[in-house]
Amino acid sequence: MTNQHWHLFKSPTILMAAIAALSSTMTMTSTANAITLNLSVENLSPENGAVLSPVWFGLHDGTFNTFDPGSPASSAIEAIAEDGLTGLEFSTPGFSFDNTPLEGLNLNNTPIPLSSTIANLFTQSSGTPNDVIQGKIFENALGLFPGDAATVKINFDDNLIANNRFFSYVSMLIPTNDGFIGDDEPIEIFDAEGNFIGADFIVLGSDVWDAGTEVNDESLSSLPFSLEVLAQGEDENGVVEKFPGFTGDEIFSFIPSLSNADFTVEDYQVARIRVTQVTESVPEPTTTIGLFALGGLFVLRRRISRTQ
Repeated sequence: MTNQHWHLFKSPTILMAAIAALSSTMTMTSTANAITLNLSVENLSPENGAVLSPVWFGLHDGTFNTFDPGSPASSAIEAIAEDGLTGLEFSTPGFSFDNTPLEGLNLNNTPIPLSSTIANLFTQSSGTPNDVIQGKIFENALGLFPGDAATVKINFDDNLIANNRFFSYVSMLIPTNDGFIGDDEPIEIFDAEGNFIGADFIVLGSDVWDAGTEVNDESLSSLPFSLEVLAQGEDENGVVEKFPGFTGDEIFSFIPSLSNADFTVEDYQVARIRVTQVTESVPEPTTTIGLFALGGLFVLRRRISRTQ
């Protein structure tokens, strides 16, 4: 199977009102000083290694819980781990299903309710009390292949640091039924005084999680390689745990582009993830809160009261 046969199922968020504009940076500023961050992901897998779905991320106050090891996965983790679904894709500039095996997938035929995606659950979380900063990092709609790297840049007011001190992320790992990488504890990127800490870490194969939602058979009839097999795996009804290993090596020999994708081998490096602060000058802040996008990054202004 060639690279063009790869595509990961995604779907749109129901909470985006509109895309106001495109720019090289997403901004959400008022009269305060702007903070500029780069969020970067690099696939460190060897040639013909494991593939990452476009990486979802969110900034929050530390109370958002991505998942709990030893407990059943949420619908959001299930959607990402099984099919790469985040809830942001149809509203992401530059992301398209055209000329891929998932061409034809649209708002009207998504197999998982949009309300169950991480984009929606994150927006409704108590960890995002005012403005919501979330998005996805990707090289292209097919995901991040070995050696690929992608970065998004975000700006936000420094008076919002308290609500955005922590970083969370999740990405599906191919070729698994429900394997994923993500933070089981929020990652602190600003300290309590608002000083930037940042993040720079490597995700090893031993760090990969299994959602416990789909039986691991690594079958082409259950892996999300085409529109027809999305959400078609056998339910496992398990809990989130460290990835237990592949059931065999057939998938690696059957698909040459995955011949080195067994990330369970010793010292296998999956990804490097960095959050760095940009010190270059940024445009004068405005008094209008906008919705901008770069590479799948979004700032969502909550339009509906949490009490509704």
